[in-house]
Amino acid sequence: MADSVLAPSAEETDRAPVVPAGHLDALAAAGLNGLSGPRSAGGSDAPAAVVRQVYEALAGACGVTFFTWVQHHAPVRLVASSDNLALRERWLPVLCGGTVLGGVAFAYLRRPGPPAVVARRAAGGWMVDGEAPWVTSWGLAGLYAVAARVAGDGPVLFSAVAPAGSPASGSLRASPPLALAAMSASATVRLAFDGLFVPDEDVISTIDMSRWEHHDRAATAQPHPAPLGLAATATALLARLAEDSGQAAVASAAEALGGELAECRLHSYRLADDPSSDETHLARLRVARAWGLDLALRSAQALVAATGGGAMALSHPGQRLVREASFWSIQAQSEAVRAATLARLVARQPPEPAS
Repeated sequence: MADSVLAPSAEETDRAPVVPAGHLDALAAAGLNGLSGPRSAGGSDAPAAVVRQVYEALAGACGVTFFTWVQHHAPVRLVASSDNLALRERWLPVLCGGTVLGGVAFAYLRRPGPPAVVARRAAGGWMVDGEAPWVTSWGLAGLYAVAARVAGDGPVLFSAVAPAGSPASGSLRASPPLALAAMSASATVRLAFDGLFVPDEDVISTIDMSRWEHHDRAATAQPHPAPLGLAATATALLARLAEDSGQAAVASAAEALGGELAECRLHSYRLADDPSSDETHLARLRVARAWGLDLALRSAQALVAATGGGAMALSHPGQRLVREASFWSIQAQSEAVRAATLARLVARQPPEPAS
């Protein structure tokens, strides 16, 4: 799928107004929308190692298609773990089967200060108000898992919101798609909730904020497969350039980066498969995540440097990979992950002073 569908048109997709529906349809038809879903609902219940391989392959082929598609799996996991049996029976089969694409709105929970989106109790459900500054797949996703803080520093309420079925006219207001340096075709908007009524039957779950923060610290510490997939693509293109040009320096760079990628992948996924959850282990995971982000940036930059001016053309993958690598360095960044990333990026040794 990555080689035959996504990669050949990655540069065109990068410049498109929105990810082609054919890309997302092909992924759904291949059964990938149920990758992590339970078999009872038509999913694959794939092991973590398989999920990582799929993520690497798709992210390395076309970053924006992957980013749009991968968010689908958050509502799959949330709905699959819900105690709301009727909601699970209603949504899980269509999510896993590829009939409905899922999206998410909850990154703002990580921001300090007053809650960005608030839920207040109402007869038969909840009223949701506020603004989500970053909601992807608008116009593509048929179901969103939306998080809101219950008013008065209460728990986090996750609800299933189907945009086309909004119960109140004007309760959802989306901005025009955001102009982004990377992933611009992801149909990302700012989404305002103006008295959105969420009936009790559409509540996925509630969780204490402290517990959510604990889970989020563990989730965001995990090494991300997407930068490793990007680094693999950049390194492969660099090796091909070395073969075509016969330049020893390019071949040496490709070999060095390829070797480092193998080490980073082995180290990162060994840590990810370790069930430890103490702060020391989370710190190691964050350092590994930062290594992958740094490696993606350097591999993409190496491809640009080896290519020369031609890499600045929008038709060349080098410039796209540099922008995508920059994007992964800010996506799902908690304060602790950002600190680990910055430490990695500034840890370079200065050159020896001239004699």
